[in-house]
Amino acid sequence: MEIEARPQDSAWRWSLLFSVVLLNVCVPNLVLSYGVVLLHAVQLGVPTWLGLSTPVTHILTYGFTQCWCREAADSWGGPRGYRAMAAAGLLLNVAGLVACGFVPMYVVPFVYGIAGGLGSSLISAQIDAIVFDTYDSHLGIVRGLCLAGQAVGQSLFPHIITALINHYGYSYAHIVLGGIMLQTLPAIMLLKVNPIVTRPVSFSRYSDLSKTYATYSNEVENECYSNEMQLHDLSRKCWKSPSDDNLHRGEVLRIDAGESYTTTTITPPNSPEDTRRNPFGINILPDILEETEESEEDEDDHSDVKEMDINRNKKRYSAAIKRLSTISDNLDDYITKHGRRDSGSDCEGDKSREYSELEVTYDNISPITDIQREKIMKSFSFRCESAYARIRRKFWMPSYRIYRIRRKLQFTMYSINDTFIKPLTRSLSSWRFYPALLLSFSHLSLLAISLVLLPMVASHVHPKISMTESNFLMSLHGFTWLCFLLSTPWLTETPKRNFKYVAVLGLTISTLACFVLAASDSHDAFSIGCVVAGLGFGAISSCWEGAVQDFVGARKWPKLRSTLETLSALLLVTFFVLVCLFTDMETNLQQYLFILGIIISVVTLVWIVIAAVSIYNNTIKMCLFNRFS
Repeated sequence: MEIEARPQDSAWRWSLLFSVVLLNVCVPNLVLSYGVVLLHAVQLGVPTWLGLSTPVTHILTYGFTQCWCREAADSWGGPRGYRAMAAAGLLLNVAGLVACGFVPMYVVPFVYGIAGGLGSSLISAQIDAIVFDTYDSHLGIVRGLCLAGQAVGQSLFPHIITALINHYGYSYAHIVLGGIMLQTLPAIMLLKVNPIVTRPVSFSRYSDLSKTYATYSNEVENECYSNEMQLHDLSRKCWKSPSDDNLHRGEVLRIDAGESYTTTTITPPNSPEDTRRNPFGINILPDILEETEESEEDEDDHSDVKEMDINRNKKRYSAAIKRLSTISDNLDDYITKHGRRDSGSDCEGDKSREYSELEVTYDNISPITDIQREKIMKSFSFRCESAYARIRRKFWMPSYRIYRIRRKLQFTMYSINDTFIKPLTRSLSSWRFYPALLLSFSHLSLLAISLVLLPMVASHVHPKISMTESNFLMSLHGFTWLCFLLSTPWLTETPKRNFKYVAVLGLTISTLACFVLAASDSHDAFSIGCVVAGLGFGAISSCWEGAVQDFVGARKWPKLRSTLETLSALLLVTFFVLVCLFTDMETNLQQYLFILGIIISVVTLVWIVIAAVSIYNNTIKMCLFNRFS
């Protein structure tokens, strides 16, 4: 039923698609267009290394929180959960931008980076979850549209930010920018998944775990093959007439267009008591005993024994009824007298305790007060025992508040272990993780350093490029990125094993762009560098995740993804700190891009070797084997 119901909802949900693309236009530009803000901050006296630390802090916060937000998106999803978490991320972004208008200028980079990274992580986790749950057959096209939205935002937002700073000033421009970001709240209200159509287990991001869970929770019947017996919902069973039994009846499929209802009845398998089979698969009927004279005599003996047992049971029942009637009379007497007397045997057997013999009589029905309890428990030994037990409980048995604190700390330690430590140990034990880490680091470094430094490099070119022209050159970078995204339909039809070749092409072009930008000393050279950089960045941003997922293996990808994001962000911060310590960014800013080009060239060489080995194993080796065989 699920496979038949899926194509009816496979059409494009235009409202959801519009909201996803709009959020990708606005939210990622806190980093993509930060170069304009950096240029104005440096002109106002902020050091270059401090201003450049803002996108690095943004990406570090994003990398550390993305794994938590993704788990929260999977557990808090639903018609309200996605919108609530995305709205919280948007409000966090807006609050950070508004706070930048009031805090000192040297604190702005950290507030901008931390609040923006956390808010963007929340929003992107919800977008990824909703896109994956809704567009299963158009997933590649939708992701290409999201990247196209980022390219469009990169082309527009530098002009918007420059106009805001020129009109309102550096500090108040952040507040107005926060108001512009707040206008995306109606788009967040459209983020929801259709609850009528559910996804099959095979489409889950964690299919190896979800199939096992679905087997035990009885969510699938035909999709998962297992030896476990399927549980049934007894609320659908008719206990009066088996003909009306709905226990094994399938789910009802509702078609809104024709208003028709169809049901299918699933016949349950025969129980082991109904049929038996020999090792050859032939049904064996149950044995039928033959009637003989000996069997008739045995039946007579059994009938006599049964009569004797019935008579014996009747006597026991009569004695038990008499005993219960006597007890009931005594209970009535106790209730009318409102009194209690301990048995004499118990009192004679235990005389060691002073409070063993008690006779309590209540004249009226009233709650026991402290004075009455003191009269009953007035013995000194009882007081000593109770005081000792109270002191021991205080020293050795923690209170419930301490217990809850310990449980929360234990839960936090288990979460850190499952989120960071366990994936880290598994990732570092695999050699395939290290080339994937280098590719992820290259993508982040191009995003947070090369793209952000474009306006700064334009200001150091002779003759100096004006702010308006540098904004148009950043728009040219985004337009070239958008031109590469026109090949998205071709990429969706391309097998994922070929993504590594496109990633190698993007790395090669990005390396060439870094060297061109580092050596540019004129307007024409800088323009050519922006065009080449946009083409390479588009290729890497489109294919790096697919190339890494195919390289490390699809089954290992969910376990390596969080570690890859975290360690690549840490590697970016380490690279940034080392370059700031050993180079002078104030005098020679293009040296930064030269060092970045050298590192990306090393990563390119590594992935060229991987691509060559893949070509040998998949093409040349197979051709040689077919030729000699």
